[in-house]
Amino acid sequence: MTSSTLRKRPLALAFAPLDKRAMGLAFGMVLAVVLAVVTGLSLVIDPQQRLPLHLLSEYLVGYRVSLPGIVVGTAWMLFVGFIWGWFLAWCRNLVLAIWLVAAHVRADVEASRSFLDHI
Repeated sequence: MTSSTLRKRPLALAFAPLDKRAMGLAFGMVLAVVLAVVTGLSLVIDPQQRLPLHLLSEYLVGYRVSLPGIVVGTAWMLFVGFIWGWFLAWCRNLVLAIWLVAAHVRADVEASRSFLDHI
């Protein structure tokens, strides 16, 4: 590879679209692990449950601050996190595409200005 190819590669990677499924799965897994760890630590460290994790049962059907609740909450957070991550990647890809098209149009207009001056 030439040095100019090496310099262009990081820029091309920065503007590459995000994989929506991978981003969704990553978000889902992170949220599922966080909820499982927080619920597990709440069961072990805080048996009086002063941390109001029971409020999550209003949003996550079947979730309880218990060992079976960890499984239910993990499944819910995997699903919800996947949706959030997928949507975030979709929005980022859309905004980037619109920005690149606008930049391309601006560059074309600038290039045609000097052409029209010679007519």
